[in-house]
Amino acid sequence: MHARAEEFVTMAKSKNASQHNQSRKAHRNGIKKPKTNKYPNLRGVNPKFLRNQRYAKHGTEKAVREARQGKREVA
Repeated sequence: MHARAEEFVTMAKSKNASQHNQSRKAHRNGIKKPKTNKYPNLRGVNPKFLRNQRYAKHGTEKAVREARQGKREVA
């Protein structure tokens, strides 16, 4: 015997979502902040800024090196 198509028609479900228990589930393992790196990725940063940053780092490194040399001479 073949079942008729009308027998399989069901009513549409009215409830699509519920917030019940979601907060408890989320807090069971704790809601954690995303991990951040010490130095964030510079991909997509303005190339002009990156170039200047590179020169600035070099100048800072040079100044620190000279300051250390000065301290050694005094001590």
